[in-house]
Amino acid sequence: MEKTHRFYYGWVIVTVSFLTLFLILGIRFSSGVFYVAILKEYGWARAETAGAFSIAMLVHAFFAIVSGSLIDRFGPRILFPLGATFLAIGLAAASRITAIWHLYLFFGVIMAIGSNTLSYAPHMSLIPKWFVRRRGLASGVVLAGMGVGTMVLAPVIQMMIGTVGWRSALLILASIVLVVVAPMTALFQRRSPREVGQFPDGVVPDSRGTHASRQKWSRKDTRTPGSFRQWTLRAAIRTSAFWWIGLINFCVGFTVITLVVHQAAHVVDAGYSTTLAALVVGLVGLLRSGGGVFFGFLSDRIGKEVAYTLGGSFTLTGISLFILLQDTASPAILYAFVILYGLGHGSTGPINAATMADLFPGNSLGRIIGTFEIGFGLGGALGPYLTGYCYDRTGSYTLPFLLVMATISLGILAIWMAAPRHRRTSYPSKAD
Repeated sequence: MEKTHRFYYGWVIVTVSFLTLFLILGIRFSSGVFYVAILKEYGWARAETAGAFSIAMLVHAFFAIVSGSLIDRFGPRILFPLGATFLAIGLAAASRITAIWHLYLFFGVIMAIGSNTLSYAPHMSLIPKWFVRRRGLASGVVLAGMGVGTMVLAPVIQMMIGTVGWRSALLILASIVLVVVAPMTALFQRRSPREVGQFPDGVVPDSRGTHASRQKWSRKDTRTPGSFRQWTLRAAIRTSAFWWIGLINFCVGFTVITLVVHQAAHVVDAGYSTTLAALVVGLVGLLRSGGGVFFGFLSDRIGKEVAYTLGGSFTLTGISLFILLQDTASPAILYAFVILYGLGHGSTGPINAATMADLFPGNSLGRIIGTFEIGFGLGGALGPYLTGYCYDRTGSYTLPFLLVMATISLGILAIWMAAPRHRRTSYPSKAD
């Protein structure tokens, strides 16, 4: 019979990961608040200013495979504190910028490297080692830290900017990252259940070293490419599913980072205050967290393609309403955007992470997810700059937001082509 540990340390991992993403990605996805403040102080063009955030995504793209390899090799207790220290240095240095190239160097390179070592790829390669049966739910809870962090930090950062200025706000954030994230991850993170003498999900395999649920799977499942094998990056690249998932990551990066950088500016352009714009950024983040947990849980029940499509439909509707936001006459449009985009966009993180773990399980998952992050980074680099360029030329966000809608639709198509419903993963026979 199966035995379950009374207390499963995997939920400590989930909690620490949630708090880490709360701070690290909460800061990163509140960058649009700093964008507005920097534009106001220096009057730089939107395209060249947004270019710093595009550079950050290029660095993210090509450093992600490094951080993915590092998490596979050294584990979170070494990588995460080092990343937190590097990010704190970048935040402190960014508080001293006086020229556009300073913005590119500190925001675009140093901070990007620091946050990358603590962000999506390392955590989403870590969680599948702790959870199989509840992988979608656990991923959704961890990634909820990103949204809750944005909700809390965006208004707080705006308040700090209004009170002490954006430079001091960056110094305060640097201190928090160094004092909280570095020691927390060093003390409580673990690489796998084996380090604490447990098994994935806290379930001890039976005497044959297998989980009982395997017996319920059909014979054809064992012949599918995702079944019970230890994938390497080289083997994964040879599959069509790898490239479809890469396309999804590109589309998600284009959408997410475009909105991260420009949504606050669009709200201000429509006539709303910077305080309300920061609140919108935060509310989107909060609802993204709820959407992540809900759609992650739903994907475990109805399949990842269907859940992703439902989330994408919410996102498309929200963006279409955001395009219509031109003044303060219809605040209901803004509220509807916040709800629909926030909930719908939340589906992408946990479903995409669980899909990658289902398709390509094994000890190289960190490197594989890190490689996928190249697509996310390239999309995230193109989106903000292209959006700023279009705005500088047309004075409107309509065209780039239509492109965002097109990339969302393309991502929905790609997950059906990757077909994670045909793949299965299993509980390992060893506690790893």
